[in-house]
Amino acid sequence: MRFNFKLLLLIVISLFSIFSCKSVPRDGDYSIYIFSTNDLHGRLFDSLYVPSQEQSTHKYSLASVSGYINRMRDSVGENRVVLLDAGDNLQGDNSMFYYNFVDTSSVHLFSRVMNYLNYDAITVGNHDIEAGPRVYNKITQELNAPFLAANAINLSNKEPHFEPYTIIERDGIKIAVIGLTNPNIPKWLSPELWEGLFFDQIVTSLNHWVEIVKKKERPHFIVALLHAGIGEIEEYNVEHPSLFVAKNVDGIDIVFASHDHKRGAFKVNNGKKDVWVLQGGSRASDLSSVLLNFSIKGGKVSNLTYDASVVPMSNIEPDRAYLDYFRSDFEAIREFSNREVGTLSQSISSRDCYFGQSKFLSLIHRVQLQNSDAQISFAAPLTYDVTINEGKLIYQDLFKLYPYENQLYVVEMSGREIVDYLEYSYSKWINKVEVSNKSVSKGTLFNISNDSGRYRFNNIHFNFDSAAGIDYEVDVTKDFGFRINIKSLSDGTQFDINGIYRVAMTSYRANGGGDILVEGAKIPKQMLAQRVVNRGGDIRDLIYTSLSKDSVIAVQNYNNWSFVPKNIANKMIKKERALLFPNE
Repeated sequence: MRFNFKLLLLIVISLFSIFSCKSVPRDGDYSIYIFSTNDLHGRLFDSLYVPSQEQSTHKYSLASVSGYINRMRDSVGENRVVLLDAGDNLQGDNSMFYYNFVDTSSVHLFSRVMNYLNYDAITVGNHDIEAGPRVYNKITQELNAPFLAANAINLSNKEPHFEPYTIIERDGIKIAVIGLTNPNIPKWLSPELWEGLFFDQIVTSLNHWVEIVKKKERPHFIVALLHAGIGEIEEYNVEHPSLFVAKNVDGIDIVFASHDHKRGAFKVNNGKKDVWVLQGGSRASDLSSVLLNFSIKGGKVSNLTYDASVVPMSNIEPDRAYLDYFRSDFEAIREFSNREVGTLSQSISSRDCYFGQSKFLSLIHRVQLQNSDAQISFAAPLTYDVTINEGKLIYQDLFKLYPYENQLYVVEMSGREIVDYLEYSYSKWINKVEVSNKSVSKGTLFNISNDSGRYRFNNIHFNFDSAAGIDYEVDVTKDFGFRINIKSLSDGTQFDINGIYRVAMTSYRANGGGDILVEGAKIPKQMLAQRVVNRGGDIRDLIYTSLSKDSVIAVQNYNNWSFVPKNIANKMIKKERALLFPNE
């Protein structure tokens, strides 16, 4: 018995030593690549589901990333490569819509793709929450990699609803990845999509989890995988805090950013060391890349150098094995995308929305008013530049017309708030025109600038709300606060500045998205939910239902608003439209 006990003890000690050695790196020199994608928005395939005359394939997609990552793994070895993603994957492409809402019984395509590519960790984005708990909870179970969001707190137990962090080991090197989602989610999404969750601020949560990870895991490196934008180094921005995090949260080595679709690698010195912040555009346009070169001596990191960059994917050959593996999924999505849904009586273009009345927005206004008890409708162009031709409509066209999964809300607003709302919206859209002797003295009508040889709006087009249900003018020669003149409701009823009206808008806007209700209409953020008097269905689905009933959508303008004085505005519109869209 004594001999057997000693033998058993020796075996246990030997096994312990063997397994312990796996987590303790040997002294020597190391090189590890850490890559991250972000804001894929469903861009899984290089081919279009509905090819156009201009293109049949995308310049880049996750198929290109797959080709690049495979090449790197073959070149340096799988144990030298870490692959991460910073969120916003479950919206923006027919592939995600199809597996979110049409084929809901199969293992989600996103889960299968991430597993196929051997991702090591994925952060939850706001558009991933937008898919709803049925989808994001299902994906959490299907993924081999952890779905991270340390700051998404389950109110029932005060613990993170998703995994807060993960430890990735490469030859005993421990890399801690802490994932955090965007805390502005309640501002953008309907409560039923995140019910039971609280979203903590990124800096607060990250400080908390960095300390836990350092004490519990003792990693060699700590990576912050944020679904949050770049922002500023010296100023904290709730939505875009990544540079601020690099400067002010101690203990982090690398920050992978996302959300605002910017591209770049930025070095930030926090007073103790340099911290890299990277983001790779969107839809697999670029891959964030960090090469860590370092030595290990006595378990400690020394001689550390970084080689950080964003790698363009536009010239990377798509991985044919990857595309072949998911070919049946692509075909199912393509068949769905080409399904005929009705007929459009006239061609419509989102370009028209910026310059006055447009058939494009009139269609959306009409659907919102017909499917609610609202008297007034607010809407903005959600796609910057798209044309839908008259004739047969397929399901793909509905995504062009309405790319987001927004619900139809009705909000009670006073007449004063409606005027202030529109003043704020147009202030992001147009400038005051300086007039001298009945001619324009300087500047542009629209708030645009020349960016690398191309004119663009300086603000985000999907926050350029116009209205239906009221007749009004926008005086381009007046200062902010004095531009909007509402003459009446469109049925001829007098508009009362002190009256209360029911206004149709998207769930995104009603929850505070774009700040137009809070900053413009001056409704306190905590009061927004109380102003909602009705919650309807998905707006794209309402458009689809209208087609199903009528078969033909007859497009016509409301002709209820315009820029004035027309003799000045019309000349400037013609000139500046040519700057924004020179190919017309």
